[in-house]
Amino acid sequence: MSFKFLVGQAVGYTPIGEKKPGLFKIVRQMPKEDQAIDVYYRIKSETENHERNVAECHLTPDISIDSAWRRLPPTIATAPRRPEKVRRSVRRGR
Repeated sequence: MSFKFLVGQAVGYTPIGEKKPGLFKIVRQMPKEDQAIDVYYRIKSETENHERNVAECHLTPDISIDSAWRRLPPTIATAPRRPEKVRRSVRRGR
C-alpha cells in the first residue's frame, strides 16, 4: 500500500469530539506495518502544541488552503541552544 499524502501537505482532519475538520500538516509518513490495513501519518496543527498519529482513512485532502502552506517542509525539532559565554576584557592595574 502506498502513501496518498506527501510530507508538508495540508490535510483536513476531524479530531474526536469536534464537529468540523481542522487544518493539519503532514509531518511524517509512519513506517509501514506488515499486517496493517491502513498507513499512518504524523500530523500537526498550528493551533496545537502536540502531534497526532492518524490513519490515512481519517484524512482528507485540503483544497481550500493557499498553495504556499501546502508544501512546507517539516520542522525539525532541535534542542534549545545554550547562550555562548561572553568574554569580557579585564583591565589590570593602571
